[in-house]
Amino acid sequence: MADLTTNAVLCSILEMMKQQAVYLHRQHGWLIAVAETIEKDAELLAELKQHPFYDQGPRLDARITDAMIRNIDALILQLKAQ
Repeated sequence: MADLTTNAVLCSILEMMKQQAVYLHRQHGWLIAVAETIEKDAELLAELKQHPFYDQGPRLDARITDAMIRNIDALILQLKAQ
């Protein structure tokens, strides 16, 4: 009985983590849209590039988030199967 209760709690925690990952992914997409809009204005683009958080590195966030959600779903399935 304790294992079933523990698994249910772990599933709930994983579901919350998944919801947060989806939410953060949507927020990140919105920020990308804002940045791409700003980049159309040369003056604003120059200011954006001077910002300490400006990063021109490759955008791996979508792959990272998708992998995280797949892993969370796999863990949930494992816990429910036990």
